[in-house]
Amino acid sequence: MKRLCALLVIAALVFPDCAARGPALAAQRVPDPPELWRAYAEKLPIGSVVRIRTSDGDHFAASLLVVDATGITVKPRTRMLEPAQHLAFDRLEQMEIEPPNGGPGARAGAIAVGIATGVGTFFGTFFIACLFAGCLGG
Repeated sequence: MKRLCALLVIAALVFPDCAARGPALAAQRVPDPPELWRAYAEKLPIGSVVRIRTSDGDHFAASLLVVDATGITVKPRTRMLEPAQHLAFDRLEQMEIEPPNGGPGARAGAIAVGIATGVGTFFGTFFIACLFAGCLGG
């Protein structure tokens, strides 16, 4: 058993990129036609917050301002003000509406933080009470 574990650890150290096939498969993705992005963008409400990934590799959140025949005009949502950008439909790789308040993942994260805070407070208080009561042998 020890020998098997040692071989697995050695194999993981010698071949670290063995499981890194995700980006290679993602690079082979066929881009969607511009007509599909035009039809999708025309149905989005103006002013909605969208997450965009372009063929250049840029990805950002932006407010949708204008949809025309050649592309979309968006205002990036950044800390520093940036001018509105016009993106042609053939440059788009992904565009989706960003859910309000971060979506369901943000709610689960907030619940997990609340639980961890409660557990930490309980055990901290219990530890301090045991110190004062002398049950820890100190």
